Amino acid sequence: MNLSSILGICFGITVMYHALIGTSKDLSFFFDLHGVLIVFGGTIAAASISFSITDVLSLLKIFLLRVLGGHNSNPAKIVNQILDLNKKISLGDIKTDELVSTIKHPFLAESVSLMITGVFSEAELRETIEQRIKTLEEYYLKQANMFRTIGRFPPAFGLLATTLGMIGLLQKIGQPDSQKLIGPAMSVGLIGTLYGITLANLILIPIAENLTERAHEEISLRKLILEGTLLLKTQTNPLSIREKLNSFLLPKKRVKKLVR
Repeated sequence: MNLSSILGICFGITVMYHALIGTSKDLSFFFDLHGVLIVFGGTIAAASISFSITDVLSLLKIFLLRVLGGHNSNPAKIVNQILDLNKKISLGDIKTDELVSTIKHPFLAESVSLMITGVFSEAELRETIEQRIKTLEEYYLKQANMFRTIGRFPPAFGLLATTLGMIGLLQKIGQPDSQKLIGPAMSVGLIGTLYGITLANLILIPIAENLTERAHEEISLRKLILEGTLLLKTQTNPLSIREKLNSFLLPKKRVKKLVR
């Protein structure tokens, strides 16, 4: 589980709860079916027009797996794996068809599998893996952009709900005791805006930013794997492999020792 995202969600809910309870002790006041239908229903309708129904339905799965799911990106561990693979290949103490089964990271296993076929030149291997990285990057960024695009809808529909509430309020002006209705009716009308702002800025846009950050991390790791795979193919000196791959890491996270 992604502890950071879970803590952020819990903290956001806590802040909203105290903000609402500080405004009115009766939280049921903040539930307005009119606002819910317009903001949430309108957002879903606009999202379905913008994207395919399949993509919209997949958003919950994306949220659970990529935002709340575990984040196991460990570049230093991948560097050590590549150094270990280089050692095994150079010593010839493992068959090439058994080599892939020892690799845990899916993309590293896929890249090494392409490398050991022997049918790709170094340039062809680079081109093939780079295209797979590009395809994956486009897919990840598409997921983030979906949430970012949908995040633009709720505030607009919240304003629509508030506008309709104000229209209903203005119709009551001039009626007996209308001055007593203005305050309560206006507060209910503004709840739609509250829904829209909260849905966009507390849920959808933060998810989009989270997915974008995760995408950059994943692509950076795959670029490291690409270079490592090419170094394995040319059977480069282990010290050279370590230092070239360390270039992808910040100083504090770099691998200091060679695999023994």
